[in-house]
Amino acid sequence: MSRYSDENFPDVAPLDGLEEWAGYEPCFDEPPPAQCPSPEAFATMAATLTPAQAQAAAHPGAILVLAGAGTGKTSTLTAAVVHRIAVEKIPASRLLAVTFTNKAAAEMAARIRAALGGASAPSWLGTYHGLAARQLREAPEIAELRPGFDIIDADDSRRFIKRIMKALNLSSGEEGDTAARDPLKLMCNRIGKFKDNLITPSGAAAWVEAKITKATFSRDPLDVQGLRAAVRVYADYQRALREANAADFGDLLLWPTLAMRRDEAYRVRWASRFDWLAADEYQDVNFAQYSWLKALAAEHGNLFCVGDDDQAIYGWRGSDIAYIRRFARDFPQAAQLRLEENFRSTGHILAAANAVIARDNKRLGKTLYTRKEAGDPIEIVAYRDAQAEAAGAVNEILARHAEGVGWQEFAILYRNSFLSRGFEEALMRARIPHVIVGDVGFYQRAEIKDALAFLRLAATPDDRQSDEAFRRVINEPRRGFGAKAMEAVEAEASFRGVSLLRALDTAALPPKCRAAGLQFAEQIRRIGEDRSHTLADQISLLIEATGYRAMLRESKAETTEDRLENLAELIALAGEFHTARELLDHAALATSRPGEDETDRVRLMTLHKAKGLEFPHVFLPAWESGMFPSDYSGDAEEERRLAYVALTRGKRRVSISYCGFRRGFASPSTFVDDIPDEHSIRGRLRDSKRPRSAGRAPVEWRRLPSSLRRP
Repeated sequence: MSRYSDENFPDVAPLDGLEEWAGYEPCFDEPPPAQCPSPEAFATMAATLTPAQAQAAAHPGAILVLAGAGTGKTSTLTAAVVHRIAVEKIPASRLLAVTFTNKAAAEMAARIRAALGGASAPSWLGTYHGLAARQLREAPEIAELRPGFDIIDADDSRRFIKRIMKALNLSSGEEGDTAARDPLKLMCNRIGKFKDNLITPSGAAAWVEAKITKATFSRDPLDVQGLRAAVRVYADYQRALREANAADFGDLLLWPTLAMRRDEAYRVRWASRFDWLAADEYQDVNFAQYSWLKALAAEHGNLFCVGDDDQAIYGWRGSDIAYIRRFARDFPQAAQLRLEENFRSTGHILAAANAVIARDNKRLGKTLYTRKEAGDPIEIVAYRDAQAEAAGAVNEILARHAEGVGWQEFAILYRNSFLSRGFEEALMRARIPHVIVGDVGFYQRAEIKDALAFLRLAATPDDRQSDEAFRRVINEPRRGFGAKAMEAVEAEASFRGVSLLRALDTAALPPKCRAAGLQFAEQIRRIGEDRSHTLADQISLLIEATGYRAMLRESKAETTEDRLENLAELIALAGEFHTARELLDHAALATSRPGEDETDRVRLMTLHKAKGLEFPHVFLPAWESGMFPSDYSGDAEEERRLAYVALTRGKRRVSISYCGFRRGFASPSTFVDDIPDEHSIRGRLRDSKRPRSAGRAPVEWRRLPSSLRRP
């Protein structure tokens, strides 16, 4: 067995400190290139920077650059690399710069080459997984792999895990069961978290049991059975990877980092290759990424980190804000500089964002400012309900477009994906070109298509045009209709010339499967034939009677709440239609999804997707208690940071809205109250040339029936 085998790496809890190693003097083990870039390369670049940016870029030793939203962090990081090569004469091959995306790495490399007059950018510039993969390639034995191992993607990893779950008699979502697909995703996520926390298969059981003990003591809810199952699957999965001579993404960081933590010679061999390291978006690192960087920088301490704890919004994905906030403890001699001049937004927008984030008393602290004019105050608009909110936003977009604003300058950013439905509807009715970025349209979501399939079956149970709907939902939830059962039903329907639902009556099926099928058909027909039900009632009864809603409720997947919310939206929407045909036609016409790369379109996306982007005109709907901050988040501070990110996406105009009624009485988000009156206006700017007093209700709110107004 390799000396680097799993058993030789006892696990370390994610919050444990790392060892401090003796100092190591960096040396240049290669001659400088024949033509080194001139120091003028940095001087030329520095002339385009602010004094704070230039100071940060040229600062020696360890440094944390707290770069607020829109303050030019990429320019600063690029200038820092150029300074090391052109001024300090460090060979590019002895620099390592790491980012989170290939796109960011490519952009940085292009800027560096341009600044250096075509000279090469550092060869060790890329993503965490990309650079760690190169490290693992040089010594694959640390993961008990052979030279030339394969790196498998997420889909291949899912297939490995699915086979293992099946072998262990654990549900993994075969047979196309929508609910059962979630356990597979959950298992993949749990194994990924093991690796992100540097937990190996041999140590996973102890780690999980400690977690269970802690949760039991604190009475926190925990999926004990699921976690223990993950330990079993993890061990078999890792064994299968080794046998296949393959590594997944988590392995790429797991094994090199563990090797550096446990084998000093291996760590020194790698750390001595680099004299300076740079890390972008440091607020988003997880334990494995943090440990990998710290091990490489242990000798010289020349670590240049750029980040913003105010924009740490991915805790649910494994990142830990604690690492950026403990930077000074990890590197006691490190400097900490702030970039606070924002080049993106107007004064009112920044003042509002500063006021919201200032209430986070754990932040490292900075205050953004701009040389731009104050601009327009933040619009804070109240509406009767979600339908009025969507219509109001679209009317405002139409008015601004008539004034010369291009469609591509607008963005509608929301906390939860289900909120897109109302805006999709309103934009479609107004014939405004739009695109949902990084998501699918409301009517394309699996649970919506499933619910509409139930409705189509109920409306035309004996028509063969309902056969595709039958195929979609007969096994949602599972009723034993696998490939063989479906073959029997298809053959019977073809022989008799009837619909698949009707063919259930006489198809040669196993007794249990036949009973389940006949019960399904009876439920569909009974609800479809009862003319006393409204369309909304029909959909609700169908997903209840067929067990679909219960299937979602019993699922432990992360998406469960979103899917139930989407169904609630569909039921509410159905109240606007008289017949099933009207709703089905409407949904069919709304399913086309324009390409995200087409520019002249209004953008719709979640706030998390909008991170790093900017738009001249931003609409922020549903700022209501329970919706934002979300009741499901569990991290109020991260929700506040998300509000800060939302506001700072805007360049010229930001409009916040909330409803008095959204599936029940609603009240404005606490974030609304945090925005000072002098930087906001209640209602639309076009309705008033001067801000209304904070105490006066806007027109949209005053139209509410008195019974619905808040006291």
